[in-house]
Parts: sequence; structure tokens; C-alpha cells
Amino acid sequence: MHTTFSNRLAYGINQAVEATSVGRSLLYEQIKAGNLKTFKIGTRTLIAAEDLNTWLESHKPSPDHNDNSPHKEISDV
Repeated sequence: MHTTFSNRLAYGINQAVEATSVGRSLLYEQIKAGNLKTFKIGTRTLIAAEDLNTWLESHKPSPDHNDNSPHKEISDV
């Protein structure tokens, strides 16, 4: 059975990779850099849905963004 991501409270690492379409290595880099919060329950590392959404939103261009300005790269965070 496939669970929709929109009603999740938290994501495991693999689920966050699937939901965001970013690479696993990049996700771990962002966690290590302190840009993406995680927590543990038992041995599972989880990312709260709110934190994952906040992290994604921080990479969207601003409403006044024009095509001539550089995009915010994840490595620039």
C-alpha cells in the first residue's frame, strides 16, 4: 500500500529522499551542516514534516525573483 506524503508527520531518510527528489548524500550533507533538523526514535532517524517543508521552502526563489538573478544553491546555505 502506498502512503501519501501529504499527511505524514515525519519522514525516514529514504522517505524524505523520495518525497523531495534530492539525493541521499545531499540530504545527509544538509543534516550534518545543521540546515535540516532530525530526531531519533529508537534507531530510526526521522525528519519532522514541518522541518522538511521549511527546508524546501528556504530553497524556493522569492516572489520578486527574476530570471537574471542566480538561484540559491543548496551548497550556499
